[in-house]
Amino acid sequence: MKQSDIFTLILIAMIGVIASFFACNAIMGNPDEKSVSFKRPVETISNSVAEPDPEVFNVAAINPTIEVYVGDCEDTDQNGVLDNEELKACGREVEEGTGEESSENDSEANEDQNEGA
Repeated sequence: MKQSDIFTLILIAMIGVIASFFACNAIMGNPDEKSVSFKRPVETISNSVAEPDPEVFNVAAINPTIEVYVGDCEDTDQNGVLDNEELKACGREVEEGTGEESSENDSEANEDQNEGA
């Protein structure tokens, strides 16, 4: 590059910087001239706590974090999971290792398949 080309590039960059400075000042304006007005709160804030509305915060409401069992099953140890002993007490035994419920229909179907083979 020639020395005149470098000088031209520097001149164009300086003109661009100066032009962007004035354009930004024209768009944003002077921050010292800006003013902000605030509204005062209509009500004063007190340190007393109001009782919650009983219709919204119902004490006897169902807690969605607790697992609900339909039927005779009861979670006796209150851990949120029906153990094998609890499943046996309500008549729904779980096969060990599979995690699925066993029923008489499943065992009959298995016997029928064994006899047919």
